[in-house]
Amino acid sequence: IVQASFAQKALSEKGLNNTHLLPVPLDVNNFKRLSDSERSNLRSKNGIQPGDFIIGFVFRNQLRKSVPNMLEGFKIFKEKNPAIQAKLLFHTHWTEGWDIPRLLREKDIDPSLVLTTYYCDKCKQYQIKPFAGQNLDCPLCGSKGSQQTAQITRGVNEVQLNEIYNLMDVYCHPFTSGGQEIPIQEAKLNKLITIVTNYSCGEDYCTEESGGLPLDWTEYREPGTQFIKASTSAEHIAEQLLKVFSMDESERLKIGEKARKF
Repeated sequence: IVQASFAQKALSEKGLNNTHLLPVPLDVNNFKRLSDSERSNLRSKNGIQPGDFIIGFVFRNQLRKSVPNMLEGFKIFKEKNPAIQAKLLFHTHWTEGWDIPRLLREKDIDPSLVLTTYYCDKCKQYQIKPFAGQNLDCPLCGSKGSQQTAQITRGVNEVQLNEIYNLMDVYCHPFTSGGQEIPIQEAKLNKLITIVTNYSCGEDYCTEESGGLPLDWTEYREPGTQFIKASTSAEHIAEQLLKVFSMDESERLKIGEKARKF
């Protein structure tokens, strides 16, 4: 039993034909697009302006998630389209894996353009705002040092995570390789167009049929294992973001409906 079709194909090439494709199931009732008024209220509550174009990425901050490529693609997108009020929304933990603040400095990206999820241990509420360190005082309940960026041991529930997806205008998931990448499917259930690296399990989620767009990549090898890994094209990230931004709302929703159905 495999989670993605690329694994089924690879096993078939080895002569193993008794394989079954069974992605990890999701409860489709937990992830859904909210009404326009609910989405507008959520954006207002989190300081997101009506004209902001929010590019989402939900991920554990592991090195196989292509954060440098995402940031470089965002920088190119902003430089080529300065009039677009674009912001990134990274739902991840900022003190594991990639040193995101350092990457922002290296790439000269305004930190206020990169939002993230803060979660309070005390009141169990979240806030979306630019990164400002860990152990912040919570303005929602007044607790001292109780806010940290979301992580696997402390973070939002699925109702709250669904709200976070509903803040996004598009979902972009560049990565080196993966077995399923559940956030891509959660984003599709929210009727978001998904822009995904066209490699490993990403092959299933970047097709026209799936309501997705592919990202080009070049091969590199993992030291030791020599596994083939993908380095996603930052230029293509910028191109595909512009393609989604340039769509009218009805076209985005039509593709989003296809994504959820898929």
